[in-house]
Amino acid sequence: MLPISMEAGGKTVEPAISPIVEIPQLSDPSPWYLGAGLVRLRYYGCRSSCEFEDITYGMMMRGGYEYNRYIGIEGRAMWTGWEDEGAALKHHFGIFLKPMVPVGEDFNLYGLVGYGHTKIGGDYARAALDESGFSWGVGFEYDLSDREHDREDNVRYDREFDGQADQERGWGLFIDYQRLLVGKQNVGGGDVDLDVISFGITYDF
Repeated sequence: MLPISMEAGGKTVEPAISPIVEIPQLSDPSPWYLGAGLVRLRYYGCRSSCEFEDITYGMMMRGGYEYNRYIGIEGRAMWTGWEDEGAALKHHFGIFLKPMVPVGEDFNLYGLVGYGHTKIGGDYARAALDESGFSWGVGFEYDLSDREHDREDNVRYDREFDGQADQERGWGLFIDYQRLLVGKQNVGGGDVDLDVISFGITYDF
């Protein structure tokens, strides 16, 4: 529309035209995420002079809800059975409190403190285990989302970091260490160590 001239005291007055301001889109990140990966389980048990050790491989799933950048809750399920030598993880299910510490814009350190149920079976009967109890872990996440692309698309995030209920949606990587059970014994009466290393991918919604 062309501006309309107005006469005021013999002078022509042009109305002011406001500049067009581009308003960036606002991100509405979700606190939910899902992930999947591979696991390496080291099972060690002993009783008197009898010792048993097995290393097996398998898969895991994880999903969680992050209340803010420092605390969340995560559920986990895993199974192993590849290359077992007598003891395999039939299943492990756990629920964990997840304290987090952001490190820069791309990394997130986290802990896992919670409760799980673990069942070990296989050919070696004395290694069998079907117990519930305390479980813990530590790990870190790496954000793969493309912030430069978002800036070009004029998307503004009012939060800073992926993986903390304040992230843009996208993919990430994780790796962690977990003790499945603490202070438990197998059916042979021996102490048990169940150590798991997991790594995989995560998608933030």
